[in-house]
Amino acid sequence: MMPHIKNLLGDKPLLLIAIFYTCFISVLFFIPSQDLPKVQFSALDKIVHSLIYFILVNLWMLYLYIKNDFQFNNKWILILLLSALLYGIIIEILQGLLTISRSADIFDVAANFIGSLIGIFFFKNIKNKLKT
Repeated sequence: MMPHIKNLLGDKPLLLIAIFYTCFISVLFFIPSQDLPKVQFSALDKIVHSLIYFILVNLWMLYLYIKNDFQFNNKWILILLLSALLYGIIIEILQGLLTISRSADIFDVAANFIGSLIGIFFFKNIKNKLKT
């Protein structure tokens, strides 16, 4: 059954989706805050950050998983986790330096990292279902 999934999905469309999503969220993170809906519940912002990174990590993990013939190496998971963390830190620094209406927030970095960790644990628990 695995070859059917690989033939159906392939790795190039997944790579394009992962790249597109990464670029899309990069743009979203630089939209001026006055153009965003006002949120009264501040924890909602952290939940949104976690969800964005949950999706980001799962897209990249799915791509890597299929590209590597449904095998996962802990080295790739660590590289992906560190890459997501570094990406989140860079985005926050750039928000603080390049935008007027946004600021760098260490709690956003923490929420991003938590979303990434949850994404990795989620994917590791469902990956075997992709084989069937």
